[in-house]
Amino acid sequence: MTAPVNQLWQQILDLLQEHAPATAREIRPPAPADDLLSLQDIVGLPLPEDLVAWWALMDGIVDRHDQRAGKLVPDAFVPLAVTRAREEYERLFESTATDPTCCGPDQVHQHPAGDDGNPFCSALVPICRDTTGATLCVDLRSGDNHGMIMTVAPGDGFSPTHWGSVTEMLTEIAERLEAYAHQAELPYGEQHPAVNDEGMLQWP
Repeated sequence: MTAPVNQLWQQILDLLQEHAPATAREIRPPAPADDLLSLQDIVGLPLPEDLVAWWALMDGIVDRHDQRAGKLVPDAFVPLAVTRAREEYERLFESTATDPTCCGPDQVHQHPAGDDGNPFCSALVPICRDTTGATLCVDLRSGDNHGMIMTVAPGDGFSPTHWGSVTEMLTEIAERLEAYAHQAELPYGEQHPAVNDEGMLQWP
């Protein structure tokens, strides 16, 4: 049975504080409720409960001009503050054409959650970003895969990851950090994360 977000996040924090303190130090306090409401109003669709729960526990890591945090999310992503998520959503919405086969007016979508497309879907809300400009987004379209984590990459459109939800993403992080801490073998040929001399978490 999958653990709740607050339990997973506390497990992740405890492991980071012990093994990757530089990353732990850069995690921001809980997001203000008003920021969450502002983001949801702009998107025009309700956010998944596990995403709201995660942001209620932490408000991302500063991703601008800050190389002190390492990468919290595989493969090399930094979780965004809610205000930065709103900025990224507005940037994508204003500068990138939406998928003409999917996106209609008033957040009506022809394709279900988890379907890929190009170049952007207005039901995708950024939650993490890497240094190349790619983002991890939560898919708010309806369907069996509602809440799935999608990758949006410049020039490559959007496609599903193997995470069906924020909870699944946090579960993998917790499991792989726990395995790293005990040098336990990981299934499916997964590799342990690494921690550099400065205490920053990195993923292979």
